[in-house]
Amino acid sequence: MEHRPPRRSLLVALFVAVTWAASSFAVAGILAVILDRDPVQTPAPVYAGPLAVVLAGVAVWLAAGLTTRSRTPWFGALAAAASVYLVLVGVALLGSFRLFAEQAASPFVIAASILAAIAVAGTWFAIRRPPGASPPNAGLSGPTPYS
Repeated sequence: MEHRPPRRSLLVALFVAVTWAASSFAVAGILAVILDRDPVQTPAPVYAGPLAVVLAGVAVWLAAGLTTRSRTPWFGALAAAASVYLVLVGVALLGSFRLFAEQAASPFVIAASILAAIAVAGTWFAIRRPPGASPPNAGLSGPTPYS
């Protein structure tokens, strides 16, 4: 079993979460143009959007960071998609039931959930080393290729 330093995987997961948020905004913009629809049509509290994105970003960060240590990415990807969906819909419920009902079937929320699963699975495949592969050169602390 290979051992990875937890800080490295959590730092990579932080960048993945930020990339997920940016790509979710981009896909929401493209969907809004294609569907000729606003992502939120029901009046919502001012705090609902930022709170939902921050909490969903934390869920993606944790899922990506913890999944890098697992044998397969599928449970983590499914957990990320489910948690992002539940966070976005749950924060909408804080606003009103009408907003909750709108967001539960929203293509924007579904797209953000799918992107979360892709981000977690992609991180696992990008960080994963093939079995039996040696760790990368540690720099000055280990032997260099020129010595």
